[in-house]
Amino acid sequence: MASGSKYADLEISVVKRSGNEESFNVNKFVKSLITSGVDYENVDTILSEIQGKFYNGMSTEDLKSVVYSILKEYDKKTGKSYSKKYMSENCLKIRTSEKEFESFNKEKIVKALIQEAGADLKTAERIALEVESEVKTLNLSYLTAPMIREIVNTKLIEHGLEEFRHKHTRLGIPVYDIIKLIEKGSKDNANLMHNPESIHKWVADETMKQFALLNVFPKYIADAHMRGDIHLHDLEYAAVRTVCCQHDLRQFFMHGLKVDGTGRHTSVSKPAKHPDVALQHAAKVLSAAQCEMSGGQSIDEFNVWIAPYIKGLPYDEVKQLMQLFIYEMNQIYAARGGQVVFSSINLELEVPEYLKGKPAVKAGQIVGAYEEYDYEVKLIAKALVDVLMQGDAYGKPFLFPNIIFKLRENAFKDENKDLMIKIHELSAKWGLPYFINMFADYQFKNTNAMGCRTRLSGDWGNSVEESSLRTGNMQWYTVNLPRIAYEADGDDGKLFELLEEKLSLIKHGLELKHEITKKRLYHDKTHPFLTQKFDDEQYYGYDNTTKTFGFVGLNELLKYHVGSEIHDTKDSLDFGEKVISFIRNYADSLKKETGLRWTVTQTPAESTAGRFAKLDYKYYREETKSVVNGELSDLNSIYYTNSSHVRVNAPVTLGEKVSIEEKFHSLCNGGHIGHFWNAEAYANPEVLMEITQKMAKTNIGFFTYTKNLSICEKCSLAMGGLKDNCNGCGSNSIERFSRITGYLQNVSNWNKAKQKELTDRKSNLIKF
Repeated sequence: MASGSKYADLEISVVKRSGNEESFNVNKFVKSLITSGVDYENVDTILSEIQGKFYNGMSTEDLKSVVYSILKEYDKKTGKSYSKKYMSENCLKIRTSEKEFESFNKEKIVKALIQEAGADLKTAERIALEVESEVKTLNLSYLTAPMIREIVNTKLIEHGLEEFRHKHTRLGIPVYDIIKLIEKGSKDNANLMHNPESIHKWVADETMKQFALLNVFPKYIADAHMRGDIHLHDLEYAAVRTVCCQHDLRQFFMHGLKVDGTGRHTSVSKPAKHPDVALQHAAKVLSAAQCEMSGGQSIDEFNVWIAPYIKGLPYDEVKQLMQLFIYEMNQIYAARGGQVVFSSINLELEVPEYLKGKPAVKAGQIVGAYEEYDYEVKLIAKALVDVLMQGDAYGKPFLFPNIIFKLRENAFKDENKDLMIKIHELSAKWGLPYFINMFADYQFKNTNAMGCRTRLSGDWGNSVEESSLRTGNMQWYTVNLPRIAYEADGDDGKLFELLEEKLSLIKHGLELKHEITKKRLYHDKTHPFLTQKFDDEQYYGYDNTTKTFGFVGLNELLKYHVGSEIHDTKDSLDFGEKVISFIRNYADSLKKETGLRWTVTQTPAESTAGRFAKLDYKYYREETKSVVNGELSDLNSIYYTNSSHVRVNAPVTLGEKVSIEEKFHSLCNGGHIGHFWNAEAYANPEVLMEITQKMAKTNIGFFTYTKNLSICEKCSLAMGGLKDNCNGCGSNSIERFSRITGYLQNVSNWNKAKQKELTDRKSNLIKF
């Protein structure tokens, strides 16, 4: 062969797949070119071009890739012929998800399409054959498994097999987004710091969110969320977790503690005998449950359950024990993504009526009845307040647990006056406690809450305890009220028709979550702590959990639809009541129809109020511009008013704000809150207590006084208000704190929309 002899001095070695080397055989090579369709007279030209790219010790795969790249430029048909004959599936390597290399094998595609996507054999083989043909034309030394999957998915789309593609798709997060999370973090949740654990959580969350939108919810619900018609909260946990729980410590004090729920993976404790152990067990209960739930954890009747353990102890020792508990809850830095447990404790001023006569539990035994421990209940409350007043070693307030006091019949009587003054001293200093107003005419025997405002009332189940203990919110999803107003365009009938349509979407989403959760609890058994049994009864009362409709932006709906804000006119307020009553009636009818516990809540909306506003500005720009809060020059700062609240900078007095917002608390039986901003103007605890007494005569069911705080990082001075410089040393290294939606947190962790809301907030603690 003439051409062969011309290049016979081409002395290079080629490394075969086996790792062995052999000399390059030019005659064999020329034959492969001719077999692929190269005209004999063009062989010398092609050989001349290829020769300059050969090097000693190159692999056969690299050699073939070089040849293919030149041949396909020479003639596509010839290049494809060469690829089919010589770049076989045995030459192309796939880097698998197990971080290994293996040869391309179309049968794996067939198997995956059948098992993962539910394709029939004929369809799977056809797609695999087309993918094999495509892959062989690629000028690559190897492919990755995700690349192969994308090629398969492209073929599925080309053939109109969208359902198969949907099931076969691969979830993940772009490299660029991971880099951003590593370098800058995320501000969707102000309780998360930027650290290695939170970075891993954010990356995992993104994958699970994608999974939920593809596999948990049908397309029409997922699309409604992505458009901003509704908001599916906790998407990252939609497939695996419920939200929150109000815990009852009696089971653990009687039977002991298994933090894994089984005792097979962790050490098991006998019932706590001593108060310090009992408090540590309480902290571990909250921490263990946090591993299985997406939201906050709370202990209802905390000081009632602990009371038997501190009987006979001097006050100083009780205070030291409460300090132990508070530090535990602020230093167990092991909750989701590297944070402390989002926790609350509900406290009584005395043993409530529904617990009188109930056996008191301590160290696995019955030690009388709880009404015998009234003194200890008060002592624990006093000690907790004293510990919280002091703050931590740097003088900062303790951020968790949220402290919630229940105001019952005797709250303002002389026997509780000293304790109530002390509680309001805590309000005046830190703005920490919350209050549940049990005087409101819709309250029933026991009501509890969490700082995020989720609420359980004692009027659901067969007993008050079944209704309010060992259960919580399964999930809430939120409707975008301003968008409904934009789409209704002034038509009342259309507005309520659209509202019912969006509520139906949420209902279906909650029903799916309900069934998925039952599967996780009872079939997959992924919640061993919650489903552990005491005396043959499951700890977690899943059948009593709330399925909840949330809402955002009632004020902006009214501003657009009625022409005035919620605080402006009686007509506007009346129409607002009509809207929320419609949602409540919808939930109540579902309760009768399904036997499930459907409720309505004022959505906390840490990020949702901003998300809805941004999406509405995208799709309904002119309409949104006329009602939205924030700066349109910075779309990250725009937001809607939370739930049915008065706009944060509305020109109203406290009394006016209360008279408006109380109308919605009885309607929102799944959660509500009254936020009264900037209590630093009222440092007198007796003045605050007078306001609380007046509040108890209203239908405001749950409320708090928010005090903005600044802590100097240099000298640790605590100051009221949001300061730029320290009043003591002049330093500008200042940590600033305020309540974001339901908890006190460092302002620097807030997203831009909430930061803008913070600067807009107006004090209204006057003229009640």
